[in-house]
Amino acid sequence: MRHPSSFLALAVLAAFAAAPGRAQTPPAGGGPAAGYSADFKVQNYGPKLRGRVYGAPGKERRETPDPWGGTTLILRYDLGVAWTVYPGGGAFAEFPLRPPGAPAPAPGSPAPGLMPIENDDINDVPATKYAFPATATGPGGYVWLSAEGIALRIDARPRPGDPEIRFELDNLRYAPQNPALFELPPGARRLHSAPAAGVAPPQRVP
Repeated sequence: MRHPSSFLALAVLAAFAAAPGRAQTPPAGGGPAAGYSADFKVQNYGPKLRGRVYGAPGKERRETPDPWGGTTLILRYDLGVAWTVYPGGGAFAEFPLRPPGAPAPAPGSPAPGLMPIENDDINDVPATKYAFPATATGPGGYVWLSAEGIALRIDARPRPGDPEIRFELDNLRYAPQNPALFELPPGARRLHSAPAAGVAPPQRVP
């Protein structure tokens, strides 16, 4: 799920993690510039997914229930990595958010390549609508960012020919979050590759 020019999701890797295989995601900027929490939902790709998201400057955490007890995605824009933590907290997979050695964008800054279209609002939160371009992995799409760089909504197709997916936040609340939310569980072991779609992730790693 890597975009060739460091396009991941301000939040949306979690949404498109539901789509197996390579998939396009929006560019990864600096992440949010403020602490917050919100509910999220992902529509139009099989069953509707719902979850909870937490943010801090340069960091996000997305919790998505699943048949094995729930998967957590930690986005560390400040470090340039994303961690998928599997149920039980004993194992995680790591994905890059930007090319090695690339500097970390400032929290709240939009990613390079986003094209502003208009001012809008998502669930009563003011936002700017941006387009992101088509690439070898997808036909492009739209993302709505708040003034703090929070991805309030994303409309895109994971791959050419797939149905459009909508990722959207609701019940947004601004408040500082516990720093431990954005760290790996103690003792978690890194997997060399993520489990295939539809395969239960491991509970423990020897």
